[in-house]
Amino acid sequence: MFALMTTPSNAPNSTQAASRFVLWVDGVGALLLCLGDRVTIGGPADPEKQADVSLLANLSRRHATFVRSGEGYLLEPHAPTWVGHRQISETTPLTSGYDIRMGNNVHLKFRLPSVLSGTAVLDFVSDHRPVVSVDGIVMMEDNCLLGPGQDQHVVCAGWTESVVLFRRNGQFWCKSRNPVSIGGRVSAEGGPIHPGDVVNSGAEVRFRIEELT
Repeated sequence: MFALMTTPSNAPNSTQAASRFVLWVDGVGALLLCLGDRVTIGGPADPEKQADVSLLANLSRRHATFVRSGEGYLLEPHAPTWVGHRQISETTPLTSGYDIRMGNNVHLKFRLPSVLSGTAVLDFVSDHRPVVSVDGIVMMEDNCLLGPGQDQHVVCAGWTESVVLFRRNGQFWCKSRNPVSIGGRVSAEGGPIHPGDVVNSGAEVRFRIEELT
């Protein structure tokens, strides 16, 4: 596995420009990328007042907030929330694999797939989805791993190689062992990605990132 890339300490924070993107992966689906250290989940609301992730469910406008803290995550409940079948009333540390329930029937699973990355994933267990239809939520720190292994944030079963998506100087980049075409520009190992660029590598790898407006 190639080394993960991290954002330099003097790099601009990309959340200043936009904090949510949709990652479209051929053969896998769409993932919501949330870049902030705090991600609030709630029910449908006025666009100016809604949570970072607004689910089509009977939830409070701001039901609970996931907080990245150091190498781990915490969950702040603002309305009835359960972690591992236990209702919580205060900020609670999360462990990979925990089941999380909000309200009467919203059911999620929290995962930290890779020990090499602080990026976490929320899988939908119940049928509730965000207003913007996606198949999962990636709370991205510096890196997002795409590939065939179960330690990847986005598991791409049909791939034979892995790709690292990372942020540098407020922009998305990707890195691969193989040549990559990014928006029609061919690079030996990867390079910067602009929203809307289609990324290809070999016969299997194909994805793009779009800013969520």
